Parts: sequence; structure tokens; C-alpha cells
Amino acid sequence: MHRLEGIKLGVLGGTFNPIHFGHLHIARYIQQLFSLSQVHFVVATVPPHKPLQDLIALTHRYAMVSLAVSGMPAFIPSLVELDPQPSPFSVDTMKKLERGIKKDQGALYFIAGGDSLLEVKTWRESEKLLTSYNFVFVVRRGIEQFDLKDVLPEKAVVRLRDLTGLGRVQMRRRIAEEKPGENQIYLINADAPDISATQIRRLLKDGRSVHRLVPPAVCEYIRKVHLYGGR
Repeated sequence: MHRLEGIKLGVLGGTFNPIHFGHLHIARYIQQLFSLSQVHFVVATVPPHKPLQDLIALTHRYAMVSLAVSGMPAFIPSLVELDPQPSPFSVDTMKKLERGIKKDQGALYFIAGGDSLLEVKTWRESEKLLTSYNFVFVVRRGIEQFDLKDVLPEKAVVRLRDLTGLGRVQMRRRIAEEKPGENQIYLINADAPDISATQIRRLLKDGRSVHRLVPPAVCEYIRKVHLYGGR
């Protein structure tokens, strides 16, 4: 892997079953907010924390991600989970991506949804993961009902930066005030469209259109290869 200097790399992992406009909105929003050089869309092989029901082949999911980010130079489709040694765990994915960044000359930002925040304590080596890299959790309204000190490992709590409810200018100012070289855990609202892959699969199974929910090239791919039981 070519080593990069002075890079801020976003890592957006998921099954992308299928990728949709919500994923792209979040990637673009966080790229701009944190001035990320790239966002890698890491396509999960067999996710350890999600049921496998309705999960289509990795080849199709990777193809759809590649189509969705075509023409967007900063968005990179990634199969890094398959790199030696193959692993579906986030801690291993981040170690692999870190190899491409020169020591002390770049940073990694793990991007995840608010639902992941509530289960991250159960992830493999969660404390090490949360203290070794920057995390950006995109939360929806209502997350404040949870005591975040209960859902994060003890050593990670001091890194928590709650930016929910702030405007973009205020968030950028708060981010800029952080000490360079220190990893933090950010909570943000990204005003993402309310779209879910489950909803898309259900619509397709019923033979209904999803052209407003997924990029045109992805919609055409789904139609061509008859994914998700569409008629």
C-alpha cells in the first residue's frame, strides 16, 4: 500500500445492502466537516454484529458501492477486510488502513451511526479501538435519553465530544480547538435523509421503485441482475 503523508482518512464501514443516498450524505457531510482527504467505504464481508438474513453476496455489494462513488475522487470503495489476514473486525480494519499513513503524519476517522454507539462496548478490543483513532458517531434525535458513560468503555469517556445540536460553523470551531494529535469521539447530527437498506429491500421485494433512495447506477444494477427479489 502506498504510504500517504498529511492525510485525514475517513472510514465508513457497512454491509451496504444496498448503498443508498443516506450513506453518501453522511460521507459527504463528515468529509466537509472534518476536512477529510478521503472516505473509504469498507464493504463488510460477514459482519460480526448483524444478522445475515437478506445479506446478498459481497461481489454485488462491492459493485454497487463502486458504482455509487464513481466520479467522486475522494470516495474510495474498499475490500480491505479481505487483505491479509482477512478479518471482519473493525480493530483489524483500522490497523490495516493505518499502515498506509506515515507515523504522526495523518489520522483516521471511523464513521458510524448512532445505533453502533449503543453496542460499541461489545466490539472486539473496543477500548483500544476507541482510544487509538478518532470516531464520529452520527446520531439521531433521542440519543440523549441514554447515559453515554454507560455505553462507552471507561477510558474512552474522557474523549467524548458532544456536538449534537450545534450548527456547522460552531462544530468546525469546536473541532479546530482540539489539540492536534489527540484522538476524540465526536457525536454529531448530520441531517441525513431517513432512508434504510431494510426499507429499500422491502420496496424492491414488492416490485416498487427505489429511484429516489439509491443512485441511478445502483438502481440500474439492481434491475439488471434482479437483486432482492424484485419483479
